[in-house]
Amino acid sequence: MAGRCRSPPDRPGDDAISSRVYDGDTVEMARQRVTVSHTVHVNRSPEDVFDYTQDYTTRMDWDPDNRDSELLSEDPRRIRSSIKGVGSAVVEYKLFRRPEKTSAAFIEVDSRYVIGGGGSWSYSAVDGGTDWTENNTIELKPGLTSRLLAPMVRRSLASSMRKSMATAKGIMESRPAT
Repeated sequence: MAGRCRSPPDRPGDDAISSRVYDGDTVEMARQRVTVSHTVHVNRSPEDVFDYTQDYTTRMDWDPDNRDSELLSEDPRRIRSSIKGVGSAVVEYKLFRRPEKTSAAFIEVDSRYVIGGGGSWSYSAVDGGTDWTENNTIELKPGLTSRLLAPMVRRSLASSMRKSMATAKGIMESRPAT
């Protein structure tokens, strides 16, 4: 099955006004979020796909945008990652339900253009394999630069997800099923 990728149209709320604190000052701003979803079918069980994709010791084998990862804690599950195009972030899992779904949020971000993000990944048994879906969001810092960068960020994120998920699929399917 070919992968599907969609970039949802801007939704109400994408430009909602929120407050953030920068250098001690509270600033009201319009949010600029980029969200992309992609699904691939992997000829492996949901357990196998979940375990492989949630193992940060192998993440850099299939996700070249993840430059470095370090497990900080298990409860709550927190990972410090260096991510191409983002900078560094601590990813905190809000849901870790093996083998069905995860959701996580960036809680500490050190980036020139990104103030937050996160996503959810789901694993559904379909036709003797797994439909693995990633929904990822990047929240850009406010301002004209972010508005101008958003379409490029969306295309880059979609392309990166397609490539990394295809690589992971190839690796998993080239190994004996467990």
